[in-house]
Amino acid sequence: MPDELFSSLLGDFFLDAQERVGKVEGIFLALNAAEIPARERLLEEAKRELHTLKGNSGMMGFKDLQSLAHMLEDLLSSFNIEAPDVDAGLAALDGFRQTLDTCSRGSEPSGEVKDTVAPVTDLDSAMQGGLRVPFEALDELVDLLAEMVIFKNRLSEAIGRGPAMESPAEAWDDVSAAHEALGKTLTFLQDRIMQLRMVPLKMLFGHLRRIVHDESVAQNKQVTLETVGGDTPMDKALLEVAAEALGHLVRNAVVHGIESPAERRQAKKEPGGVVRLSATIRGNEVHIEVGDDGRGIDMHALEAQARENGATVADDQDLYSMLFAPGFSTKEDADMSAGRGMGLYAALQSVQRMGGGIEVSSEAGAGCRFSIHLPLSVSIMPALLVAADGEEYAIPLTAVVEIVHLRPGEGHVLNHAGVFTWRRNVLPLLDLGYIFGTNTGSRGKGYVVIIGAEGKNRGILAEDITGMREIVVKGLDAMVGHPRGISGSTILGDGRVLLILDPSGLLAIRPFIDGARGMAPAEAGADVAESPSGLASETIM
Repeated sequence: MPDELFSSLLGDFFLDAQERVGKVEGIFLALNAAEIPARERLLEEAKRELHTLKGNSGMMGFKDLQSLAHMLEDLLSSFNIEAPDVDAGLAALDGFRQTLDTCSRGSEPSGEVKDTVAPVTDLDSAMQGGLRVPFEALDELVDLLAEMVIFKNRLSEAIGRGPAMESPAEAWDDVSAAHEALGKTLTFLQDRIMQLRMVPLKMLFGHLRRIVHDESVAQNKQVTLETVGGDTPMDKALLEVAAEALGHLVRNAVVHGIESPAERRQAKKEPGGVVRLSATIRGNEVHIEVGDDGRGIDMHALEAQARENGATVADDQDLYSMLFAPGFSTKEDADMSAGRGMGLYAALQSVQRMGGGIEVSSEAGAGCRFSIHLPLSVSIMPALLVAADGEEYAIPLTAVVEIVHLRPGEGHVLNHAGVFTWRRNVLPLLDLGYIFGTNTGSRGKGYVVIIGAEGKNRGILAEDITGMREIVVKGLDAMVGHPRGISGSTILGDGRVLLILDPSGLLAIRPFIDGARGMAPAEAGADVAESPSGLASETIM
């Protein structure tokens, strides 16, 4: 058999094996909650999956995998239907998983199974580039490609006929018509390709159920995961971000949120706690909520810990924001699950890198809810283009709330910070030229782009609005790092490179403009809070 053909078969085998391992793991996790007749059906399904794994492994020459699959079959046959040993099944499946991973890397299995192995689910297939595409979708792409070739030829012919025509207007009409037809086809092609990148959120559910199970066992708690909205689509590039963030939030709910069975009985609750995950699409964003029915956030303990760390606390939102500070934790002792204060910090960082955010709400004794919002796609997005001091920037349109024309005398300085009155509130005002070093002060006129992120609003002052575009998002070079307020770059049709602004990062930049006091735009003091209009202030000249 040619090497290329064997390599292709090998890739198909590993992709198929990962999917089957994910299915068996999901069956194990569902056993305890199922009734006796349902357990019998689930075990039969697991045996079929393992039997196929065993046959495929032998066919591909992986004798160790074949033997492990056979051992798993024997283990399932020995299960007591009334009290199946799920933990033993999961441990054996982890052994198969590690050997599968070793084989996929082209190494010989070591024969040793680590104590902790990350779950393999459909998520792993998506991360490694293995997604199954319906043949009908490929047919549609081929048809669109054929149309594109036809309209491209039509455009070339129209351009070629132009010099021979007596009327330039007539020649231009032919070119415009061909260009418009080609543009429509390209838009359809773009939409279909983007749909192929979309994967259902339920690909994460097996991964999250395993986290809930393992942490429940480690914490001696009884916790189940309920999910809604598994068919909600996500860009494949965002799936890894969602997996990381949701993993931290679900683990946090089990470790910190849900009480022990004894504590729940004392609070007149059911001994078993529930973590609920729901997902919906709102506009151009995916909204995911992770909630629990636990004790809720102890605001007094949180405030005490915040003050002990020297933090300034103005309201509940300030307290909630402390949860995401690196190294901040109310857990006295660190263990394998939590206590070092990095879980929520890592979740927020991963979400903000993709232009999203996390909001928190809590009710004492009733539980806590974390709400994540992420853009539907990070590859191509609509953006508002703004200019300041000869430089242009792109702002994701999903973050734009309103655009206001700023006239002389309407901008003010309050406590050495730029502010702007909007809807009876005083908003911090950031001048793009000042914060990025192209202007030494704040301009007194222009356009204020009101952006919204993480439940807050801020005004971004620009010299002009230059249009709206669908932009292709490109990352920044590693040498540039991660400048505050910048999330990436894009290239316009005329070849110009624009920076893409990060709404969450702009919210974190301090709005101070008093250079005489040595305050850099991203430093110094507390942020300006929203307040009623009519405060004494200086007018920006």
